[in-house]
Amino acid sequence: MRLQTEEDDDVGTDGADQEGTAAEPRAAKGFSFDDMRLGVGDRLQVECPVATGGHRSFVRVVGYMQDTSLIVTTPTAGGKRIGLVEGDLLVVRVFSRQSAFAFRAHVLRVCRLPFEYLHLSFPTLIQGSIIRKATRVRTQLPADTGPEAAGAETVPGVLLNMSATGVLLHTKTALGDKGAAVVLRFTLKLHDVDNELTVVAEIRNVEQAIDADGIEYYYGLDFRDNVPRTRMLISSFVYQTIIEQPRHVI
Repeated sequence: MRLQTEEDDDVGTDGADQEGTAAEPRAAKGFSFDDMRLGVGDRLQVECPVATGGHRSFVRVVGYMQDTSLIVTTPTAGGKRIGLVEGDLLVVRVFSRQSAFAFRAHVLRVCRLPFEYLHLSFPTLIQGSIIRKATRVRTQLPADTGPEAAGAETVPGVLLNMSATGVLLHTKTALGDKGAAVVLRFTLKLHDVDNELTVVAEIRNVEQAIDADGIEYYYGLDFRDNVPRTRMLISSFVYQTIIEQPRHVI
């Protein structure tokens, strides 16, 4: 059995402390268990200790006993059960359309009959954010961009911030005036998986700046009606950043 000590509370900003525990969730405001409105079958993300591989896995809520235990299905990685033992410390995250929550929980009991599930310590310190539709997070994501027209050449740029509905793009090439459509190609890392996206956006405003290398352009872009998977990935990336890097919230 791996036991956690008070020293394990000293968590580094790189996602894990030197003893190999999971990262501490940080956010702007405390919430109660009821605020999360968890129901049977709801999906949670759990971050396991580094000693077990540091995997992030999705589990389902089986049930709970108020102030005693939260019961979830056993997390897996690559189709295999993650080898958690009693006393392991997990970071649990809950995402919904308008909210993102995170809390720590210890494994109280590993059960295998009549199916595999876990008893977790009941969450008492819950942190999170109520997410506005236009909440933006700072980014430094390289992107290729160009006019929406077929066969148009692309130029490099950087996405300086992002929300579920749009981005701020920095580039040294003029892309068009307000109302013009552009295409963005960039990669989002979500739960340690790289997702390559192609997004259509509309120019809502343009600002110019002049430096020693010439003119720079800052484009405020609104996403157009992209496919559901793209919208889901962008929203999830914003929620993940709010929870894991709250200082990046604008």
